[in-house]
Amino acid sequence: MPPTRTVKNTPDSTSPKTRSSSRTPAAKTKRPAAKTHDPTTDDALLALDPGYASPPDIPLSVAERELTSLSRLAGAQQARLSKIGIAADKVDLLARFARRLGAIEKAWQKARGAVKLTSAQRRLRDEAEVLDAKLLAGGRWGCRNDDAAQAELSRIAEGAGLADTIQDLRDLVDFWADHEGALGVTDITSKDLSRASALADALEDAAANEASDASAAQALELRNRAFWAADELAKEIREGGRYAFRDQPKLAAKFVSRYRASVKRRSHRKATATTPVAVPEPAPDA
Repeated sequence: MPPTRTVKNTPDSTSPKTRSSSRTPAAKTKRPAAKTHDPTTDDALLALDPGYASPPDIPLSVAERELTSLSRLAGAQQARLSKIGIAADKVDLLARFARRLGAIEKAWQKARGAVKLTSAQRRLRDEAEVLDAKLLAGGRWGCRNDDAAQAELSRIAEGAGLADTIQDLRDLVDFWADHEGALGVTDITSKDLSRASALADALEDAAANEASDASAAQALELRNRAFWAADELAKEIREGGRYAFRDQPKLAAKFVSRYRASVKRRSHRKATATTPVAVPEPAPDA
């Protein structure tokens, strides 16, 4: 019978199991959480399709107000909107877009103001903007009962920037040539119209400088992209609101863009007014 081997349990035991059990387990390193995609950032906006860089079809101040109003309306009606797939995060995103759009507009105005223009060009630009507003305001009043004229003025008022101001002046000179009879109830003079044409010609070089300035150009592109990205989201929420509250017409109507509805009504009336009336041919003699 072989002798019995006695093994002493000592702290220096070489058993792998013993060694591993005596060690403090290493702390697990947490992986950083993935960053949430934010569609309102510069990178996200610049990654959009080139079509998003087109000029807005609504004055930016109006768009910002409408987006803010829509986000508040949708937030108040979130419970019902959630049932048709418009979650709270979309409504929150719309509110962020409204704030972002306002900030980008200010950034563009600042970049635009920094464009190197001569002091004479700046004076001409300021004069042109004041005259542009005067000719528009006169049209709103003098042609207040002419839906077609109002639709044309809304089209002219769209856009911003020196190039747009120049085009506005030229369009307004043409507008008043067509509505000369309404000048009598405004404070617009023939000198104003002549000056508008002269300013448009004098500011061509300044407009070229503004367009070629890299900072101003990028700021303008960001503003345009933010507008259309926000508009796309707003359209979905507007359509969803009208569907969700189709049994409550008054509430559903609040989801409609008042600016676009007004332009659409005027355009429809203009088209109706210019459509020739078909005159029936006389019956052949018996």
